[in-house]
Order: sequence, then C-alpha cells, then structure tokens
Amino acid sequence: MGLLIFILFLALAAGILALALYHEKKRREALERVAAQLGMRFSAQLPEEIRSRLLQAGFGLFERGHGRRFYNSMSKRLIDGTEITVFDYQYTRGRGKSSSTYRQSVFYAYHEDLHLPRFRLHPENAFFHGIAKAFGMQDINFESHPKFSRSYLLRGQDEAQVRLRFHPGVLGFWEQHPNYCAEGAGAHLILWQDDRQVNPEGMAEWMRLGEELTQRLRRM
Repeated sequence: MGLLIFILFLALAAGILALALYHEKKRREALERVAAQLGMRFSAQLPEEIRSRLLQAGFGLFERGHGRRFYNSMSKRLIDGTEITVFDYQYTRGRGKSSSTYRQSVFYAYHEDLHLPRFRLHPENAFFHGIAKAFGMQDINFESHPKFSRSYLLRGQDEAQVRLRFHPGVLGFWEQHPNYCAEGAGAHLILWQDDRQVNPEGMAEWMRLGEELTQRLRRM
C-alpha cells in the first residue's frame, strides 16, 4: 500500500510539472507572437547584457529569495534612445513544503539621461514599512497629494532629489495606477506588480504605461 501511494504521488507530481511546462510553453509562444506584432526582439532568456545592468543597479526586487529566473524578454529602442525591455521574473522564498514561488512581469527602461535618484516605491503595507525601518529610511509623504501618501510607501537616500523628481505629474500618475511597485537608480527604472504576470494580450498597454512613467520622470 505504501509503495502504491508513493507511485501515485510521483505520478501526480509529474502531471503537475508537465502541466506547468505546457502553460509556460504556450505563454512563451504567445509572447513571441506579440513581440513580432510590436516590432520587438524576443528572447526566451533575458540577454546577459541587460541582466548584468539590472543586477549592477542594485534593485531590491532582484535580491529577494532564491532560484531567480529572467526569461521571456521583449526589447526595443525608442526614438529618443531609451531602451525598453519587458520580461518575466520569478524567485522562490522558503524551502521544501513551505516554499512559495512568485512570478511577475517587469518593465525596464534604460537611458543615460534619466539621472534618477535611488528610490523604492511600494503599495503601503506593514511588510514594507518593516523593511524601511530596517534600512533606517522613512516614508516620503506629500501634503499636496494625500491620496498618494496614503497609498504608497516611498523611500530614497536623497529625499530632496526624490521630491524634486516626484513632481505633480508623477504623483498624479501613481494616484491613477494603484498597487504598482517601482525602483529607480541613475539610468535605470523598473516597474511591476508583485506576483502578477501580464497576459500577452495586455503587453502593449503594459508597455505604454511604463513608457508614460519614464517620460514623466524625465520631466522636472
């Protein structure tokens, strides 16, 4: 009886794995078609040059957990020279039965003229408040935009520069788009929603949103 249960368990695990691989394959194929329609370069894995830039930027998102993967990459260069990349990213927290894997779509903009102060923006919650306190950083609030201050936790090493870049146009953007996360540093900007992958049919709108944020952050 014990052997039968073990065999059934293995069969179930194999079935779950096969189903996950099937869905991943279908998503990859759909994203490849979307990339072709949008005139973008598609790669099953994030190109090493882009991956290295992201890791060198020191973003907190890419320091979480273990088993990190960068895949399903779509890239293009805008007329103004900004390099845009959208990709899937996953990581795992915990080990064994208590582990959880998180998957999200990430928008990445790169341009030497961005000159962003280092900042991290997350929806307001107790977890990220704890992180902020651990790093000795306080939430940056704006009396002129109470909705933003209630909805988001904004941290940065140079508060004056962060306030300068988060002008009314940027604050209004965040008030219209709740539950997003972002990090900026120098020439780099990333945007995502925790544990949410964008459907292939929503990729064009997702990139439009990221490009709009990039342009607003460039205006001071």
